Amino acid sequence: MYIKLAEEIKKINGCLYIVGGAVRDFFIFDKPIKKNSNIDIEILGVSPEQIEKILATFGKWKLIGTLYKVYLIDNLEITLPRDDNGFNPILDIKTSILNRDLTINSLYYNPLTDQTLDLYNGKSDLQNKILRYVDRKTFLDDPLRLLRTIELAGRLDFELSQNLKRLISTNFHLIQNIPRERIMGELEKILLNHKKPSKTFRLLDEVGGIEILFPNLYLSKKIIQDKKFHPEGDVFTHTLMTLDILKPSERATDLMIAILFHDIGKNLTQNTNFKGHTKVSREMFLDLIGKFTDNKKLISSASNLIFYHATPLILMLNDKTNKVTIRKLAVQVNILKLLKVYRADVLGRGQLDNSEELENIKKIESIYLEIKGELTPLVNGNHLLSWGYKSGKEFKRILNYLYRLQLEEKFTNVEQARDIIENEKLENKKIKKNNGKKKV
Repeated sequence: MYIKLAEEIKKINGCLYIVGGAVRDFFIFDKPIKKNSNIDIEILGVSPEQIEKILATFGKWKLIGTLYKVYLIDNLEITLPRDDNGFNPILDIKTSILNRDLTINSLYYNPLTDQTLDLYNGKSDLQNKILRYVDRKTFLDDPLRLLRTIELAGRLDFELSQNLKRLISTNFHLIQNIPRERIMGELEKILLNHKKPSKTFRLLDEVGGIEILFPNLYLSKKIIQDKKFHPEGDVFTHTLMTLDILKPSERATDLMIAILFHDIGKNLTQNTNFKGHTKVSREMFLDLIGKFTDNKKLISSASNLIFYHATPLILMLNDKTNKVTIRKLAVQVNILKLLKVYRADVLGRGQLDNSEELENIKKIESIYLEIKGELTPLVNGNHLLSWGYKSGKEFKRILNYLYRLQLEEKFTNVEQARDIIENEKLENKKIKKNNGKKKV
């Protein structure tokens, strides 16, 4: 489509260029620009009215953005030259390129002539694997570039020029003015797609980003752990090591967020040998995650994974890795996700013999796969009604009580459950007492 669009633009003395990642990746990875992939376009020499009239002949389009207005149509994202007053169709290309963030993104490819304009030595920087800004002032027009540049450096394994690194370090506080959804988007790219997220987070720390975005994680640098169990040293180092354990194909946002914050509670539990740190970690996580997202499903899952991340180890140490405990655990947290978090925690250390813990992971998974079909409650409200109970608060207490007995293998069918109710002559007080017992 962009070829036909370029031809139409040329008819009115304009010029269409492909810019950004598509051109950059062509020179890095020798990937041809695919016609059906997402492509960034910049069009010079035409007014918004002219481009809108042409776009209408190609189909439905829409205009999005406030600071940076972008036309969207099919797989194309189209921008026009702009200055401080907005769109400026008469802006020359040398001035327009100043709005690009990095030299490696300042390559302008003309699909009609098959030529690439390189005014800021972007090709050379690609070869040397270095990131430089095009213009100091315009780079800061969108503060998200501060984080996006770190993400790009980590993804491509490029270095920052000293000037760029200094610029980001000095201004990273501006990221706090960016909508949380945009920040979360960049964090997800790092956590889910980077081969070694730890390397990107190290770079983020070098420019002051960890202290600003994750102050509790930053403070964990000072928390030294017992070398017998954590020869890698401080909690921050351990946390970054855990981020690299899962392969990208194994990762999910809730998993990686849980791994990132699983030990921040150690900041406040160092004096008690980190006793209760999983609970504190969850509380601290719930206090800070609102800075990045309000996704309730994500927050609930990640907070549960954080709270229970040490449970597999506790079960192993107390010789309680059995069907009953795994059933009880499975109704509190996703077991398979928990085991991934736990595996990252186990392997995200220095050189240790982790064979016993890894075997425990296999054992828990095996038990879970065997009993996962047994987690549906056998007794429901209809059963209680048929037994003569009236709906109300007592209903819930009885159902909860019976469900715990079911998980503990005290009965295997509805008839046995009814016998328990009748034989034990359960009263509300006893139900309340049993219901109030601490869950495993």
